[in-house]
Amino acid sequence: MLLLHNLMSLDLSRGQPMQKYRCVPSVYGHSAEPMPTVEEIEKHYRESYYQDPTGQYSKSYERVELDYFYDRANVALDFAALHGVAKGNAIDLGCGEGFFLKAAQNRGFNVFGVDHSLVGIERQNRDLIDSHPGRFLAGDIGSTRHFEGVTFDLVYCKNVIEHVIDPDGIMARIASYLAPGGLAIIEVPNDFSELHSTIFGDASKEELSIFIPPVHLHYFTTKTLPELGRRNGFSVLDCFGDYPIDHLLMEDAFNYYKDKKLGRSAHSLRRKFFRYARSVDVDARIGLFRSIFMAGLGRDICIVVRR
Repeated sequence: MLLLHNLMSLDLSRGQPMQKYRCVPSVYGHSAEPMPTVEEIEKHYRESYYQDPTGQYSKSYERVELDYFYDRANVALDFAALHGVAKGNAIDLGCGEGFFLKAAQNRGFNVFGVDHSLVGIERQNRDLIDSHPGRFLAGDIGSTRHFEGVTFDLVYCKNVIEHVIDPDGIMARIASYLAPGGLAIIEVPNDFSELHSTIFGDASKEELSIFIPPVHLHYFTTKTLPELGRRNGFSVLDCFGDYPIDHLLMEDAFNYYKDKKLGRSAHSLRRKFFRYARSVDVDARIGLFRSIFMAGLGRDICIVVRR
């Protein structure tokens, strides 16, 4: 789980992309052009992103923030259970600090994780690593199929494929992990949506700081994310979105784009929304998050797929 994206979802005005990139229509929705080389991406992460491997994570979280992490994770796990996967082996490709895996373990899954760095999970959920030696690996997600000989009933991949040159290649990698009948849940930011068109009008996409190559290379929508699944041989069983925090930008009194001080309150509202959703009947909760996607909303959007 990358906190980088969580922060950007609150503060769309921070930072500016390198000017050599343009935002162009693509099969994914929109993509950066020209596409950086693998060497350029590695150089960026080496020099800018992983200088301090702890920098993208907090040292500790308040209880309300931890509840939010678990509330989000449990929505995905609710959808997995709805489609027949409530136990077995679960892997998080891009496991970050491990909160999804902790929630999955609490619901009876055997958990595994891969990320470029294990600093986050070592800090926040060290007990997962200590309890399950060999199940958590630092490594590249796209180029290597980890845990050979093990298949997975649930593959979770959050905020990963927008970072890579070839999302279709990652989908093929995800397929290689799945056990017969297994599910994958893929989550990405919902960028350049119809809501964003309403909010930002004729502003150039390159001027919006949700356009951040070489960090995010592709920008998906509620139309193109399911298409990605189908194009790679998956059946799309369900779709859902999270709290559409960016709808607050429609009103100046709540516009954290214009007034950065409002970001903390906006995120507090998002946490409370998820907390309330956990209190309602599971069928109502699933219907709520499914309807957010169907309306083209959700700051992040997810597909539930089976091969």
